[in-house]
Amino acid sequence: MESLPLPLLEKILFKLDPKSLAMMQCTRRSINSHISEDPYFKSKYLSGVGSGLLQISGFGSTTLFCNPFGNSRLFRNKAFLEIKSQILSFCSGLLLLFIDGLCVANPLTKRYRFLDHSKSMFLSRVDRRGNVSFNLRWHKMNRIGFAVDQIDRTTQAFKVVCMNDTDASNPDETMYQFEISTGDSCWRLSETTITCTASVLIVDKKPVYFDGSLHWLRKDGSILAFNPETEQARLIPIKFPPKLSSANLFAAAEKELALLSATEELINVYALENTLIDPKWVLVKQIPNGVLDKETMRCWNVGAYDGEFLVLWEMNKEWYDGVVHGYDLRANKWGVIGSVPEWCDRNQVFYHFKPSFSSAIELNEKTMVHGDDENKRISTLSKIMRLIDEISPYAKSRSKKKGKRLGKRLMTEEETKLKMMMDEPSSKFIDVKRFCQKIKFLGMEKINKRRRSQVRRRSRY
Repeated sequence: MESLPLPLLEKILFKLDPKSLAMMQCTRRSINSHISEDPYFKSKYLSGVGSGLLQISGFGSTTLFCNPFGNSRLFRNKAFLEIKSQILSFCSGLLLLFIDGLCVANPLTKRYRFLDHSKSMFLSRVDRRGNVSFNLRWHKMNRIGFAVDQIDRTTQAFKVVCMNDTDASNPDETMYQFEISTGDSCWRLSETTITCTASVLIVDKKPVYFDGSLHWLRKDGSILAFNPETEQARLIPIKFPPKLSSANLFAAAEKELALLSATEELINVYALENTLIDPKWVLVKQIPNGVLDKETMRCWNVGAYDGEFLVLWEMNKEWYDGVVHGYDLRANKWGVIGSVPEWCDRNQVFYHFKPSFSSAIELNEKTMVHGDDENKRISTLSKIMRLIDEISPYAKSRSKKKGKRLGKRLMTEEETKLKMMMDEPSSKFIDVKRFCQKIKFLGMEKINKRRRSQVRRRSRY
């Protein structure tokens, strides 16, 4: 292989699926170095792997959806999990999951680790019988932050931070403490504490990792920042932008902390500037919101934002499934990228997940549970990683080959209609108006079918 010219070698490597590429790294030191250290190779390879929109209930669910960007095969990318699970956060291609406990996983490399929370002061609770359980309820899951060190591959590590807020001696103040994971079952209470004016965290706003620090948004508009490496904490005294709408989102773009305020007509994107001297929210973008159907809309909200894509979702009155809209900031174009099933609650959480070769040294497929619980947790995790793997073009090519071997798959009448609707030339998004008209038609067909069956049943009596 060393005698191969570099362009030819890369041509071969680009055609390998992630698992085969990982095996190739073990063949020669020079190949391993090229795959793991060359930024051009990693960037180009990952651009072919693809990204997707993960969707799950904020309360936790046994159903996870993944809508691949650039793929019009919607409604089918879902996994039914054995254990009720949550996605708490993601950073540098790693997911922080809650599957009857904390788990860090990389769906691309299939490496993972379950974390033992029994030694944590803030995450564990012991009952009268001595049994240890997880302490945080759903509305306090925003206390958990996730960070991945990407500065030096030789010491690359992830850290899970649990923040705890308690009353200070002054009733008008709140004191914050921080606990950091330092291994499988090791949790260390940081010596750092910070006391500031009293305010609560916003329940549906999870901490955002940006520029080496975790950021928690408080109800008074201020931001609590904590650096897991230096263990320095500070409060960023700032107020919300004027006329902040109820449909808003706190997120991290590539180069900025962002706050989105959306109305039915316009979406304002603010960037946080001058954080050290005079912090303020500066309006940087205004995006026309022309995709919501005000006549049939039941509820809607902002789903996700990363500086490249914006996601909105809406539930409708006249048909069953809701619609997930996407806005490509580079193309200045709206489109449909997914759906929200009728039985989903209003607390859907969306993550624009980008795969990465991030190989934090602690991820070694080690688990801390045994017996049936272990089997269920690993089975649930495997389904999650398998679902996300389907956003890869390698998975698509495998499924095509499998389809040729097995022949045509039987489909129901409704699945056939959806396939005919979706089998269009590949594009980043599909046409919004056409999509909504067709799904509305199918939704009304469902309603009419139910009404006809009810009439027939009544006529029998």
